[in-house]
Amino acid sequence: MKKAKSVLVIDDEDSVLAAMKDLLESKGYAVLEANNGVTGLKLLTEKAVDGVVLDLNMPRMDGYMFMEHLRNRWATEGMGRPFPKVLVLTAVDKNTDLGLARNLGATNFMNKPFKSSEFIEAVKKLVQS
Repeated sequence: MKKAKSVLVIDDEDSVLAAMKDLLESKGYAVLEANNGVTGLKLLTEKAVDGVVLDLNMPRMDGYMFMEHLRNRWATEGMGRPFPKVLVLTAVDKNTDLGLARNLGATNFMNKPFKSSEFIEAVKKLVQS
């Protein structure tokens, strides 16, 4: 029996976080969840995941800071595993800098609100690439 792909979902909106978790689990993914970047980083140091779904606009530590800290941690500590692939899920506005997000390690982007089928397809590509 093959191991379920694991995904860390980070979003500060509880309803969005719950919806993504339920959707992913219904498709057989193992899901870790965090409602901010600080908790997300802590989880990544404790567990390996196949991919990260990340909101950009969050209080305390936004998605850009999360990716910068993540990249720095991998560069300095090695972590003993590949750098996780990141799907940025965000409500794009004039303050969103997708080029910066890509430079910090984002693999792909998806806008909120999203269609369930498109979200699942994006995660599938994320964890298989």
